[in-house]
Amino acid sequence: MLTSDSVVMSSVAPVNSELPTLHHLNNSVSQRILWLLEELSIEYNLKLYSRDPITLRAPPSLATVSPLGKSPVLVTTDKGTLTESSAIAAYLLSKFDSKDLFERTNWLRDEMLTSFAGTTMGPLLLIEILTDIAEDKVWWPISLPVRWVRQAIHKNISGPELRKGLVWLESELGTEDWFGGKKLSRADIMIIWPLDLMSQKGWIDIQKEFPKLGAWRERVIERPAWKRAIAKGNGYDLAKW
Repeated sequence: MLTSDSVVMSSVAPVNSELPTLHHLNNSVSQRILWLLEELSIEYNLKLYSRDPITLRAPPSLATVSPLGKSPVLVTTDKGTLTESSAIAAYLLSKFDSKDLFERTNWLRDEMLTSFAGTTMGPLLLIEILTDIAEDKVWWPISLPVRWVRQAIHKNISGPELRKGLVWLESELGTEDWFGGKKLSRADIMIIWPLDLMSQKGWIDIQKEFPKLGAWRERVIERPAWKRAIAKGNGYDLAKW
């Protein structure tokens, strides 16, 4: 059984200092970096961390790798320790995508979509998460007004803004399989997290309301690399996070 400090390898043990090392937290945005590593078919070290079952926070041991104490963290062999998913993805693609598996010619559009996933959708999703936690952590009867506040925020602020963003994303996807067109792009890697979070939490029925995005998400989870990443990780249950 893997513990929060267990190390697993994509190839063979022991840990190879000449390979990049992903410090991966269960049920987190790090899953998309694990997916990217599998898409690139490179060797890497994988160290797994588990959230505290009560607080759902990352373990203190993760802070020994990066002062932020958050995942993903990629320890590279040439660029030091990297944090932030978009930066890690950019590094991995620039260094390891020698076969041009990913679309990178329209870099400005890719940057726009990648930024949108984090800087526009990220704060809205944080609002949803925090109001969910607030309702879950208080007892009745205080939970009633907290629920009303959460529902009002979702109805009038975060919900409409998220839907507006999804309408735009669906138009950007158009008739293509991927946001990179015929090939995956960094944007595809980044966008899977907000869509997975909304879908698993049940905040928005993406499959019903946004069929193109729903079909895109289905294509992602059917990819062999995605399935390998799920198998190598230590959980991706966002419904109770």
